[in-house]
Amino acid sequence: MKQLAQAIKHRDAVQLSLIAQSHPEKKHEPIPQQAVDVFNDLFKQLRATFPAMMATIKDQEQLNELRRQWVKAIAENHIYHSDQIEAGMKRARKHEKPFLPSPGEFISWCKEAETKRYGLPDERELFDSVMKFRANRFKYQSIEEYPWHSNEEYWLVSAVSSQMTSLNLSVTDALKTCKRELTKLIKKLNEGFIVPDPIPQIIHKHIPASKEVALNHIANLKAMLKSG
Repeated sequence: MKQLAQAIKHRDAVQLSLIAQSHPEKKHEPIPQQAVDVFNDLFKQLRATFPAMMATIKDQEQLNELRRQWVKAIAENHIYHSDQIEAGMKRARKHEKPFLPSPGEFISWCKEAETKRYGLPDERELFDSVMKFRANRFKYQSIEEYPWHSNEEYWLVSAVSSQMTSLNLSVTDALKTCKRELTKLIKKLNEGFIVPDPIPQIIHKHIPASKEVALNHIANLKAMLKSG
């Protein structure tokens, strides 16, 4: 860093060249063409919705960087479905400020459609379902007998409830767990995962032996020990 400052101060082109060669640029992973196509269409809608957007962009370099950040966000979050984009734009049209939101904020708007598309609750609704289940589960002989609304609810609620018990989670941490489990399931569903039916737990029943059988068993053990 000191070398760089001195080279800039003295306009040492040779030294700057050597420093640049010793710090090669990191290679970026290729961006899916689908993400590029989504952004190109989305960019037209964003320009119409946020009229002050272009006023903040001073040159082509800034425009290229904005494009790179948005395309990367779209690719990383798999925002490829039309209903996701429409959900994001619906929130964007209600946005009071004329300036472009950050990629992260817009992606969060898009993701609101994912839970609705798969008929899933949001994290608060899931948390409420978990608390209702935990308050009433002892009324049923097994977890599978609980009146679940769907296979998705069964797996989500049981997963969150199990972690709440084993990790003694606070309400804040339980809500984070709900969000995490929803994100994991949505990612699987986007990849074509089919949620399985509940798997009944195997109940091992203990049948006590009669007194006579128990005494015979003890006698046999004593005999085995004496013979040894």
